[in-house]
Amino acid sequence: MTFRAQATAPEDDPSGNAMMVAGRDWAGDPYYAILATATEPSGEGRRRVLVQARTYDFQSLDLRLEADPGTEWRPFGAPAAEGQGRRRGRARPAAMKPAPVLDDTGKPIVGNCAAPDFEARGLTGSISVVDRVYHYFYTDVLPADCDAPRNRRRMALYLRTSRDPLAERTWSAPVTLIENLPAETEMRVAKARGMDRWAVAYSCSRPVTVSGGPVADICLHYTADLSPGSLTALTLYAEPVAAGHSTAYLGLRSGGDALGRFTRDGFGWMTDRYGNLDAPTIYPDKGGFLTWLDRRAPRIDGSDASSLYGRPVYWATWTVRPRAAAP
Repeated sequence: MTFRAQATAPEDDPSGNAMMVAGRDWAGDPYYAILATATEPSGEGRRRVLVQARTYDFQSLDLRLEADPGTEWRPFGAPAAEGQGRRRGRARPAAMKPAPVLDDTGKPIVGNCAAPDFEARGLTGSISVVDRVYHYFYTDVLPADCDAPRNRRRMALYLRTSRDPLAERTWSAPVTLIENLPAETEMRVAKARGMDRWAVAYSCSRPVTVSGGPVADICLHYTADLSPGSLTALTLYAEPVAAGHSTAYLGLRSGGDALGRFTRDGFGWMTDRYGNLDAPTIYPDKGGFLTWLDRRAPRIDGSDASSLYGRPVYWATWTVRPRAAAP
């Protein structure tokens, strides 16, 4: 679980997925908290694990590393203390390891399942601060599906909360909000702009199929209020859920290849410092500002060197209107 540069970045590995949010600035904390996913060996495979960093100027970065005893903050790239002034013949110090984030019971926050190679999933999501409480929403594979084929591993939406994301052992145990989501589901949850509701963006397909297969899109829902139960009450997908079809799709049209096939990978949205939805000042009436990557869209150099790097990133906004009253 050490940070090490890779000669070739595997395109199937979605680890990283950094989530940044302001620390307790109302109490004088100058730092931003950064939570990211890494992987660590587990049995015959690898498992996702949550790690932590902080910054106050967006120029330097501190990592929370394992120490003896406990953990410590250390500038990213700084040598180990034993390595400074090392004499000839002295053993090279072991690489410093990022410390896993611990919950309030002292357990490391790790993914539910170990998987071979770069198939490990889990812990990817978003953080939103409401009433000075940090809400960490993320998806993970259901424990019952750990041994299922990759495309049949159902997922669930989980919630953990904390009052200080930079302190140790402050995250609560996970609460399951939604179960039986399609395999590989990506979700983002944030407080809606100007409303006391949750906005939920998630990967989906339109309820139509063309010659190239399902039409990928991003779907969007708003909850009735800010209670966790309002998320559980949502119906995100049509039956059969495994197909990932939904009528709540945004109808994104940008990108695609010559056959009209799309992907909507790595989507995100603009938030304020507390992880709540925001938009550029030129869009004062929009509900949000969304970005996504299309792996099918041609690279600017016209090559197929990578299905990830060099592919175009698109953006869109959306408008929120009151629902018409039933007759």
